Amino acid sequence: MVAVTALAPMQARADTSLPAMGEGAEMTTSEERRLGDDIAREIYRDPQFLDDAILYEYVNGIWQELMLAARQRGTLTSELQERFAWQVMLIQDATVNAFALPGGFMGVQTGLVGVVGSRDELASVLAHEMSHITQRHIARMLARQSRMTPVMIAGMILGALAASKNPAAAQALMVGSSAAVIQSQLNFSRDMEREADRTGMSLMPPAGYSQAGFVSMFEKLQQANRMNDNGSWPYLRSHPLTTERIADMQSRLPAGAARKPQDTGMVAQMMSARARVLSKPEPRVLQQWVDLTATAEFAGRSADQQAGGWYLAAMSQSQLGRQAEARTALDQLDRLVQAFPDALREAQLLRADLAVHQRQPQEALAALAALAKMQPAKAQPGKAGSTSVTVSNAMTGLVNDAVITRGSDKSLSIQDSTNDVLLPEVKAVVADDAGRPALMLAAQALAQLPASEVAAYGDVLHQTSSRLQTLVAQWPKDVGAWLALSWVLRQQSQPLRAIRAEAESRAAQYDYAAAVDRLRAGQDMARSSQNRNDYYEASIIDTRLREMQSLAKEQAARK
Repeated sequence: MVAVTALAPMQARADTSLPAMGEGAEMTTSEERRLGDDIAREIYRDPQFLDDAILYEYVNGIWQELMLAARQRGTLTSELQERFAWQVMLIQDATVNAFALPGGFMGVQTGLVGVVGSRDELASVLAHEMSHITQRHIARMLARQSRMTPVMIAGMILGALAASKNPAAAQALMVGSSAAVIQSQLNFSRDMEREADRTGMSLMPPAGYSQAGFVSMFEKLQQANRMNDNGSWPYLRSHPLTTERIADMQSRLPAGAARKPQDTGMVAQMMSARARVLSKPEPRVLQQWVDLTATAEFAGRSADQQAGGWYLAAMSQSQLGRQAEARTALDQLDRLVQAFPDALREAQLLRADLAVHQRQPQEALAALAALAKMQPAKAQPGKAGSTSVTVSNAMTGLVNDAVITRGSDKSLSIQDSTNDVLLPEVKAVVADDAGRPALMLAAQALAQLPASEVAAYGDVLHQTSSRLQTLVAQWPKDVGAWLALSWVLRQQSQPLRAIRAEAESRAAQYDYAAAVDRLRAGQDMARSSQNRNDYYEASIIDTRLREMQSLAKEQAARK
């Protein structure tokens, strides 16, 4: 699944100067996080890493709700919350798998999202994996590998992940051991599985999910197990399913609990459909999904299932190169979801997404503007008793001057100083509450504009860059947001800022050496720049370069 060719020599020539894990001693949180960073860097480099803003919002939304529940219940300590990454990474792979990694990273393959029948079933898998992290199962498991250096452990984990997709290829990467042996070393113990089941199930109600999702997902896994797993369900190998585990989960369901998970609604069906198409099925499968919408069986399905079917058909038609037919399917979907705001939002995001992939930026921006007009305006909080001050962009890192507001509750908010003078139709494209997918799609569409049309979208570019700056200030490890910001800044003829955004995207992927390269390129550009405004950006670049050089040196020492 992941690109580990570069790691193959690591196991053969591991640096013996690195300290081995103590005999039976648990890894510290710092050691585990560094190990996780190194593994995450390789996953980010792999072509199958997927930054799909729409699907990521869906999966990460569930992950964040479970994290909140874990904090409330005390299973996620303040130390782990601060030290670990808590990042979800999507993998473009049709096999059914999800995996917790050292340091709070979570891998979710599109194949898993494509087979779950509800939001609750997906939440059950994420809750289980989150519990492996919060209960320090990974550290305890890796402590058993007492003679292995952290670099060797990273190679072993990446090799096992590769084995879930292509055992033959992974075999060659695992020097001195077979894929089966390494996989067995990485399997959690039965006690750990039982603890993750129980801890994960306890997170479901406070996070807003039905515990029945755990049971129905177990039953789905059990059915796959009975069908003689053909390799498409690697989750079954790393998490052996036992009758005891299933019975334990069934006994823990509250009396009278509904057997059907709570949320099998339109959005869940639409996101499952999206994941299936993103898993890159063969053209004949795409055609089967298209043909299904014309059958009597489809006509008899629920509205929720039909929404998923039309979403699937629209994406499939687009993948098959039939753009007119894709629009027809989108129109069918729109008619079906008109009375359901959440589903209507997803349908409109799909319309913008398909327009971007067809390189029709004006159509995509129009779809995003229409989306914003559908959403009710949110009240502005913190007005009473608040005070505001305008500061320069050098202080905030925003593209433009900003207004910092201190509310009566001592909270701070940062807002673009020009926000209130923008035209309503410009605000509509990237409204305050539009969400990350709309912002990312707007950036992609703006990046596709021909040079002759960029000036006409100057206000939209201005607004989008400011929104993206706010986003990366809140989530500095958002790889996609930094990249999107770099595209928009280039369209605004701000190449120095664009280079720094590219460097930050590399840093967010834990590729500090690549970040150093981009920052040095920024330094070279700043030296020859005649733009006085670049002085402040050059100062930021100098500071970040020193930080990245230190991190790159530390990272290189671990190899």
